[in-house]
Parts: sequence; C-alpha cells; structure tokens
Amino acid sequence: MSFKRLSHCHGKHVFSNENWGDSAAFSKRLALLACASVLALPTLLIAAGGTLDPAFGNNGIVTTPNTSAIAAALQSDGKLVIAGSIATTQNPQQGGLLRYDTIGNLDPNFGTGGEVAIAVGSSNAAAAFAVAIQPDGKILAAAPANLDLEVFRFNTNGRPDTTFGNNGAVAIEASGIFLGPASGGIALQSDGKILVASGRVLARLLPNGQLDATFGSHGVVATIGGGSIALLPNGEILLSGSSLYTSNGSLDTAVGVEGQTAAFPFNAQGGVVVTTNPTTHVTKFVTASSIITSPNLAFGKTVSGFLLVRYDSNGSIDNSFGNHGGVATPFPGNVLAQAFTVGLQSNGDVVAAGQTAPTDVDAAPGPSDFALARFTANGKLDVTFGNGGLVSTPFGNSEAFVSTVLIQTDGKIIAVGNSDSGTTIARYFGD
Repeated sequence: MSFKRLSHCHGKHVFSNENWGDSAAFSKRLALLACASVLALPTLLIAAGGTLDPAFGNNGIVTTPNTSAIAAALQSDGKLVIAGSIATTQNPQQGGLLRYDTIGNLDPNFGTGGEVAIAVGSSNAAAAFAVAIQPDGKILAAAPANLDLEVFRFNTNGRPDTTFGNNGAVAIEASGIFLGPASGGIALQSDGKILVASGRVLARLLPNGQLDATFGSHGVVATIGGGSIALLPNGEILLSGSSLYTSNGSLDTAVGVEGQTAAFPFNAQGGVVVTTNPTTHVTKFVTASSIITSPNLAFGKTVSGFLLVRYDSNGSIDNSFGNHGGVATPFPGNVLAQAFTVGLQSNGDVVAAGQTAPTDVDAAPGPSDFALARFTANGKLDVTFGNGGLVSTPFGNSEAFVSTVLIQTDGKIIAVGNSDSGTTIARYFGD
C-alpha cells in the first residue's frame, strides 16, 4: 500500500525547516501531520479489501467483446490466460484462449493480438472449458472437438506445441460422443502427468500427451461428477468436491459413502479448493456452490445463497467450520446468489464468487452482478472485506457472473467471467 505525499493542508505546507526540538514547533508539526493523515484517508480507502483496483483496465474492469470466458489460470509472471470461445465469421463459439498482461491489456505477443483460436486440422474446437499452465510456461486447454474430448498444448507464444500428442492435440475417444458446451478441469501432477476431467470422464496423460496406461482402463476412468478437479497432497484426485479417486484411478470407497461425500447444493455448479494447515499439516477441502436459504410459494421469490462446506480428508463434514460444517450466505436485498468458483488466499481465507441478482435470472432474464464473499478459515464472513464480507459489482443492465476466481501472489483477487459485453474481468484489492 502506498501513501500519496501531501504538500499542503488547508493552505499550509506540511513540511518545513522548523526545529523538531522546539516544543511549539513540535505541536504544530503534530497538528499538520494529523491533517495530512486525514487527507490521505481516501487513498487508504481505495486500497481496502474488496474494492476495485484502478491500476487494472478501466478502473478495475476489463471487457473483451465477441469472446466468452469459462476458465482461467495465472502464469508465473502474473499474466492471465483465459479459456473459452472467440466469435469468428465461421463459428460464433469457436474454442479460444486469451492472454492479458498484468494491467489488463491483451498480450500482443500471444497468438494474434492476444487471442488464439483452437482448431484440430481443418476443424474448429468448441468452447474450451479448462486451462492450466505448466511449470515450463506451456499452456494446456481442453475442449470438445470432432465429437471427442480433446486436450491441447500451446507454446508460450500461443502456437501449438507439436511435440504434444498429434501436432499439439490429443483425442480422448473413450469419452464417447463429446459435445459442447462442456465443463471440467485440468490438474497437473508433480511428476508432469496431466489429469483432465469432464462430465463422466477422468483421464491421465503422460507429459508427451500419450494416455497413461497405468491409470484406470488404458488411461481413462468413468467418474461421478467432474465439473471441477483438485489434487490432495497424498496424490488422490477430488472431483466436483464430491467423489475421490486414488492415484491409479480407482474410486476410493474408504472415503465418505462409496467414495462420495455428502452434498447439499440444489444445482450441480460450484468449485472446490484444498487446504493444508501449515502447522498441523492436516488436509481438508472446501466446496462452494449454492443453497436455498428461504423458500417461498410466490414465483421468483425463493431466496438462494452461497453455500460453503468443509470436509475432512476422509470425506466427513468438518463440524468446526461455519455452522455444523457449512455456511449459507445470501446477499441482502437480492433473491438470487450462487457460487460457481472458489479460491484460497495465502492466510487461509476462502473467496467464493459467482453472481447475485434481485430476481431469479435462471427463471427469467434480468440483470445480475459479479458476486464475491470472503470467509475466514473457520467459516465466518470476513467483515474487513467489501461490505460486511460481501462484494457486488454491477454492469448496468447486463447479466454478469464470475466463472473463475484467482488469487495473485500479492493477494489481489481476479474475478473472471462474462457480461453482455463479452469476457469480463475485475480485479480487487485483497487487503
């Protein structure tokens, strides 16, 4: 956090050559410094947690028309890579990647003007639903293409990595007929192997793109869930926050009930994040989704809110978190609030994000806002963030929502999603 140097206070210079040892001068100096501190307060308030970062884009917001965002990842240099679609004359929903620099400009050194269209031979991929950055900077993406689930790898400049699979692409035919739109995720193991999940399929690839024959059935397993993926420290694979697989692809039936945890959301959307206590080294995981908080017989009056639930690594609910293991959070004055993604700050705070609206936009079109909520490690709303722990960012009459939330190394929070203007990104101060 930086402070602006104030040269005047009510017409008087703050700094002078007066002797600090003189008591009258000392008292005067204290009064002037107090005045300067008051005038500096707006600068401090701008940097409060949950406020938009004016150094990013246009007062904290970036929009890219004719594109849409589904997933995002941060490079080690702070650049942001987004997977989704790019509208072309041939295909309004062609799979694509976007890369932005650290202040929100499209990166001219990536693809064409910061955009890369994903294609397989002469065929275009549908919207990309997952992205990950390898330690060497190469970019992985997953998308439906030619009725298959396909994984792509790109060099840092956005060109296909021809050393991966077949000229940069791998088809996972065991996924059956695979059509868009799709959801899922990519996770990278420490040994360089690549996990990709979507719908009913979990596959593991070797670093060169070949299916890993030691995993499941020739590299592929049928799954329960697959909308999001996370790795536990012991190598087990968590899907959609509800089912757990061993490192060889078997459903871990020792966890929860038949390898599945209890789940409470009323929809199938949400995210998961793994936490490890730095002192005790105990691993838990937190899921974010949505829940009905106030049912109502009147159409469009039922209230929904964010739902966070924390589990122990064995799949049982951690009752020390929130209220009996979970926390339900509606947004005051709004009927709808649903979380689609979750991120973890370095201090253990959890940031959930999605959308909120005064009406049920799932039932009838209407405007909605980016919605973020921050919780302490014990499941309480962090009142130092936004307005009592909540942040709502409107985009006029646009229906807007956050699909991915990311935490920068400096603690700033990046919300990636969509509005009527296309791909929409907001960056907020973390503290």
